[in-house]
Amino acid sequence: MYSSARGAEVTLATAQAVGADGATSTLSLGVIGDSDDPLVVAGELRDAISDGRAADRCRGIAERAARWDGLPAGTTAIEVATERHDVVVQVEGGDSLVGRTVHARCEVPA
Repeated sequence: MYSSARGAEVTLATAQAVGADGATSTLSLGVIGDSDDPLVVAGELRDAISDGRAADRCRGIAERAARWDGLPAGTTAIEVATERHDVVVQVEGGDSLVGRTVHARCEVPA
């Protein structure tokens, strides 16, 4: 009743830490959305992207990231993006990234 065939790709809203070398790192749910509920964080981030508020959201994430003990050393910026992933490759543990669109980039305050 609730099931249906899904596509081979999935699109996810995300925010990531970016180092001076361009490498990206994962942020905690609390840093991205000031919540530990993944559905709330994902929904708020998707809404910010679709409503044209990605830059504002990015600045809020950067402010929380600057105070986060888990921020990877060398992080200089935050990127709010949507990523497309190949579902099968992801399940098999491979590099599933098919495409990435950056909607906002902001510097992490010192």
